[in-house]
Amino acid sequence: MLEFVESLKKRLRLLRSDTEGMILSGSVRDMEQYKFLQGRLEGYRFVENEINALLKNNPDLKEDL
Repeated sequence: MLEFVESLKKRLRLLRSDTEGMILSGSVRDMEQYKFLQGRLEGYRFVENEINALLKNNPDLKEDL
């Protein structure tokens, strides 16, 4: 379980970082793409927060970490 959770969290951080990089580099074509990327970031943050909350509230998983 630990390997899966850590791999998932690592992948989410990488995806979030890549998306932030696209926005900050100025390579966004238009407002539509910008809004899409912002929504993607919000989704990644939501999933990361949910994973962290589940880990925090589940003593059995916490011991594995």
